[in-house]
Amino acid sequence: SSGINAEWPLRPGDNRMVIAYRGMGSVYIKERRGLREYRDSNWMRKNAKYGNYQCHYAEFPVISFPMTISIVGNTLPHSGRSGTVRKPAVETWTRARIAANGTPISQNMYSNKNWY
Repeated sequence: SSGINAEWPLRPGDNRMVIAYRGMGSVYIKERRGLREYRDSNWMRKNAKYGNYQCHYAEFPVISFPMTISIVGNTLPHSGRSGTVRKPAVETWTRARIAANGTPISQNMYSNKNWY
């Protein structure tokens, strides 16, 4: 999944951490592999809620902050108009430092599969 953008539109009452990303597939949080993405909303509702139609959104339960997390892309093989697309050898991942209030302090993007 390419172009992970760690955005956290934490909204009062939502109690969800939102990760915006581009690509075909999903994302997961390396330090919290057991944390499962909420699947109670479709892409149309998420686009209306978060407003950027160029992204996919993954909603997770809010975790304790401050923390440094690694968000990893997991591209799915698929077929479409352009033919069959295999899973890439290299995925994109982002390391983000998050403040106690849930605001990203910094983030760095990488494309390497050797670290996990």
